[in-house]
Amino acid sequence: MNIDYSQFYRGTTNVPSYGSGAYRKDTVVKYEFNTTDEHGNKVMDKMSREETLQAMKDIRSQYGDSVIVEFSGDGMAALAEGRKGWTVPEDKEAVEARNAAFQKDIVQVDKSLNNLPAYSGMYGADKAVASALENCGKEEQGFVYDIIRQNFLVGNSGSMTEEERQANISLGMKKAEYAAENFIPEESRKSFMEAMESIAKLASAGKADSNGNMDYGVAKGRYLGHGSNLVQTTNALDMMRTMDKDAYAEYQKMGEKDDGGLSSLKYLTNWYVDAVKKNPSMVDNYEKQSEEYVEKKVKNQKLDKTFAGLKTGSKAAFFESLKMFQSKNPNFLSSIINRELASKFWGF
Repeated sequence: MNIDYSQFYRGTTNVPSYGSGAYRKDTVVKYEFNTTDEHGNKVMDKMSREETLQAMKDIRSQYGDSVIVEFSGDGMAALAEGRKGWTVPEDKEAVEARNAAFQKDIVQVDKSLNNLPAYSGMYGADKAVASALENCGKEEQGFVYDIIRQNFLVGNSGSMTEEERQANISLGMKKAEYAAENFIPEESRKSFMEAMESIAKLASAGKADSNGNMDYGVAKGRYLGHGSNLVQTTNALDMMRTMDKDAYAEYQKMGEKDDGGLSSLKYLTNWYVDAVKKNPSMVDNYEKQSEEYVEKKVKNQKLDKTFAGLKTGSKAAFFESLKMFQSKNPNFLSSIINRELASKFWGF
């Protein structure tokens, strides 16, 4: 099969690193192979077992040893034929790596990715959200970060029209309002909502390529610490991708070597040292690009109001008003609304 796998990419999540050496894992990348889109339109044929294994092998080869690749979707159903339960090689690898890491380091890892922070790359907004959630429970933190991942900064919008993508951002803003009214500390509500609105505007201004992969125009955020102690650091790899495309192309070739990513790491390190020596203002110029983009393209962005009528005073009020919206608009954004209504957070 001649497949552009990028259309099946569904996002990347940084996880607390665990293990060491060859067992170290710090990133989860997700791919979803569905035969139809949310409207029932055919996207692909169901793959055979051999085609599925080849696709998994091809995709896995693009990433280093520190990355876990998760696969899902009915397009890969052939792999499960004749089995009551099945695990893709990457999942098995993840389990083995985790067990080995636990034996060596005795590290306790929360398996729920939804509770992990999601960042926009706008440091002020990211820190405001992290600070507001600092003393909230994991469920509440997961709820807010899910807004950023699933409603705002989606990795791929190929299954949605642009109208639906903008409406999804509107749904995220109403969820943010619910959070502000019901569990964000009173002293943080204003800064929290301002930050979430900024991230929503960033999302609204984003552009998709021909495969639906989103570009939000700002440098990818990389931070140390958490909550009010969040500190911004420079993402050297994204700076290379943005400022030196030839070097980035060479870096990607390094990933083909079977050395656990050592060549890639050395190349990136040497590039960064040399680049900063040759151009001491490179880091400032890199960060300035994002600031200028936000100033020109994001700050005055108008947000969609599709879900403005949702009630946010309580879980029951939000849930019922969303159900009412769905009953009046049964074919609009159906998969996302169904996912929301099925969320354990609402408790219905």
